[in-house]
Amino acid sequence: MPDENGTKEPQAIYRRAQDGTPVRGDLVDGETLWGMAVVGGPREVLLREHDREAPAPPEDGPARADVRIEFHGPGPADACPPEAFRPAEEEAPGIGDAVDRCLDATGAEGAFVRLLMERLPERGHAFWLIGGAVRDLVDVGPEAEPNDLDFAGTLPPLELLREIEDLYVDAGLGDYRPGMSGPSLVVHLSRPEQGGPRILEYKALAVTDFLFSAYGGSLTDDVTSRDLTVNSLYYDHGRRLLVDPSGEGIAHLRARPRVLASRNAERPAGRSAGVLLRFVKFAVRYPDADVTRLRDWAADLPADLPDRLGEADWRALRYSWRSHVPDEGRRRALEVAGLLGPAAAALVDRLAEGAHA
Repeated sequence: MPDENGTKEPQAIYRRAQDGTPVRGDLVDGETLWGMAVVGGPREVLLREHDREAPAPPEDGPARADVRIEFHGPGPADACPPEAFRPAEEEAPGIGDAVDRCLDATGAEGAFVRLLMERLPERGHAFWLIGGAVRDLVDVGPEAEPNDLDFAGTLPPLELLREIEDLYVDAGLGDYRPGMSGPSLVVHLSRPEQGGPRILEYKALAVTDFLFSAYGGSLTDDVTSRDLTVNSLYYDHGRRLLVDPSGEGIAHLRARPRVLASRNAERPAGRSAGVLLRFVKFAVRYPDADVTRLRDWAADLPADLPDRLGEADWRALRYSWRSHVPDEGRRRALEVAGLLGPAAAALVDRLAEGAHA
């Protein structure tokens, strides 16, 4: 897919930002950078290999200003083959107009999202729509009418949070508040009441080498933080580009039967459990789907996975179970969990028991 300069190289379409933002693969005082995380304050810390087995990011970890950084790391698309980049309108006719209609229909909220879509690329950072909205627009077409606007990008979360804080009141969104989820590092703008609507959710491109959330990766790194390949399609509204970093997302979505597969490599038990529950949700939604690869993925999980979860994990799982597995789908959910192996069966059994308690 040529860019405005006529080149087909993805490295030229998505160069890394030239504003001093570190990425995985840079050198920090001569040692390889593995990613970044956020600690109390909040502040960003740089991560190296010795942080991989730590239960939490180091509170005394170095900041950018504390070290000498050599910017040798790759751009966000450097590991993607050229065929991962598709003209969006060829793959999903009407996707651009559908996203525009969604933004226009929400007034000031949509205008604010559009502002971010414009400002971040102007700063040299990529900003993609990701997840269910893209999946449904590719699968169903423009009549899918996306609601949830989830984004991924190269701007670190604290920097986007500051960007939103500088803009949202002047944009007429004073009833909303910007925030960031500590465990997931998802930045959002939402109403302060419990369960209030969110204008957007944003997650910086992730790395999954740690026992906590970290960022600074590439598109191919970020895929390993997603649940399914069909949910790992990235849409660049400004360039009208659809990116399929796994090389399988579009094919799996259009296969009949659909293929449900995962590249997820997150290490915390709570994340594995959450991904398993997402598997169940989509296997219920697509009852004829091929789940062979999900069974292979789940085979590596410990059978006592539910016993490794904390109360915060269970709260999130119970919410997901109630939200995403309807009553009429719960028998199918139990069947799917049995197909996925002992870890999934034990998890879903416990959730189902709790629902009837």
